[in-house]
Amino acid sequence: MATNDNIDVRFITRKWAPAMGGMETYCLRLTTEMAKTQRLDIIALAGKANGDVPGPLALIWFGISTAFRLLLMKSAKTVHIGDVASWPLGWIASLRHPASKIVLSAHGSDLNFATGEGIAARLYARYIWLGTRLLRKAVLIANSGWIADLAEQQGFQNISTVPLATDVKAIEAPARHNGCLFFAGRIIASKGLSFIVKEVLPLVPEPIKIRVAGTIWDEEEAKVLQSPAVEYLGILKSEDLVREYGSAICTVVPSLSKEGFGLVAAEAAACGGVVLASDHSGLAEVVTEDIGFVAATDDPQKWADIVTSIRGWSDKERGEKIGSSMQVAQQRYSWDRVARETIAAY
Repeated sequence: MATNDNIDVRFITRKWAPAMGGMETYCLRLTTEMAKTQRLDIIALAGKANGDVPGPLALIWFGISTAFRLLLMKSAKTVHIGDVASWPLGWIASLRHPASKIVLSAHGSDLNFATGEGIAARLYARYIWLGTRLLRKAVLIANSGWIADLAEQQGFQNISTVPLATDVKAIEAPARHNGCLFFAGRIIASKGLSFIVKEVLPLVPEPIKIRVAGTIWDEEEAKVLQSPAVEYLGILKSEDLVREYGSAICTVVPSLSKEGFGLVAAEAAACGGVVLASDHSGLAEVVTEDIGFVAATDDPQKWADIVTSIRGWSDKERGEKIGSSMQVAQQRYSWDRVARETIAAY
């Protein structure tokens, strides 16, 4: 940890271990890599011991206490705020030290919620709009081109796109599959598991099962786990997840709603898995032709046809395809690359 006299980057985040999630992983891994070349000062709100995010009171106190700390601290060359919703901390830092460069990271929920309907979404949109006016010179780092487009639509001007990365990867992938599809993620309607089980699997010529890993967020959606075509694995450790990605016919990522970045797709490809994902938002940016396949979720027959085609590959053909896609994914989605591109954005 740097002293106040020699700080390159002051990184401020409300997403930190032991809480578990994509934003927590981003903040931890990015700062770990940046610390190899930058002098960092990290101000973070730790999550709960059981892995949950902090409660509302803890979030409010973190915001207030950090604001006061920023007024008393010496300057840093760059003040990087870990999410757009925390932009007031960047504004306070800019008032105290006008020479500091202010940087905001934008994730899927940061900006997409502002495009929704209802009073809460409209109020949040106005809150984001205010941030764009008070931080006109701030640099916004989006984790996908889709998020970058949203940021521009909402008034941000200085935007860089830095795709995320993954530590989940395999040394080598099995050439043969286990005869099943694989789904990893939250069991919630927007993730599309029911779409696969109810609409896609019945169209596959020969019966096929899907193995499912993830936490249950929606009890109604969780009813699909009772289907005879589903084998629910619960929450998997990293080493088990690596094995499932590599040994499935393919990993399906059938998100029905927009995704800032398709992390599951990147993980699966880096583990030597074949990926079939929805053809929209950040997912389509991750699953390029050299990574896997995409299809529209209003066309279940297309999904069934792609699954049937992949299942028909010979061992040699499968080995060649996944060997190439795994190499591409591991090189493209590395945290070293994220750190270098983030520093370049500064």
